[in-house]
Amino acid sequence: MADTILMDAGGVIFNNVTEETDFLERLAERHHADPARLLAELDARDAAYEVGRAHVHDVLTEALVAAGAPTGLRVDPQWLDALYRDCVVPRPGAFAAIAELRRHRPDLLLVLANNEAEHWDAVKDRAHGHLGRFDVVASSWRVGRVKPTAEFFAAVAERCGRTLERAVLIDDNPEVTGAAGRLGIGTLLADTPEALAAGIARLLEARSEQKR
Repeated sequence: MADTILMDAGGVIFNNVTEETDFLERLAERHHADPARLLAELDARDAAYEVGRAHVHDVLTEALVAAGAPTGLRVDPQWLDALYRDCVVPRPGAFAAIAELRRHRPDLLLVLANNEAEHWDAVKDRAHGHLGRFDVVASSWRVGRVKPTAEFFAAVAERCGRTLERAVLIDDNPEVTGAAGRLGIGTLLADTPEALAAGIARLLEARSEQKR
């Protein structure tokens, strides 16, 4: 029986902004950069903001210049945050699923376990209030490691003050769930809202059966 739920954000609670929206295209167009190159340049640098070594605005500026934007570029931080907010959309049913877990499984430790910039987590939280729904925030910027490395999960366990032997990771990326599974962590692949709802229902059903 699970005692800890590790939940991803992008792809589970929210959409994947850089993969599913025109965020990068609009960013590149405004700053005269090549959008395809911008994605590649960002992929090469995103760990810097995910583990808190650099601010995401600075990393994006560097990636824009590498993708053809003018040297010495200054990105308007208010415009950039507004663009990000405009592109972030909660997944249908995600917050309801968290509420169901809270209501029917108050014994569970709910943990946010995502790869994200601290600033983007703050922007999303001001708009949607997701951080307060978790007992522990173990985002990559908080633990200084990126998922799905063994070091990430070890840091999450330390932050939670317990082992992850009875944890279940809810994530939309099969590579991540596969890596977690090889470390002995339970997994739930939630790559659609329907898969998330079905997975939560199974978790609640398992609890009900144990009580009988």
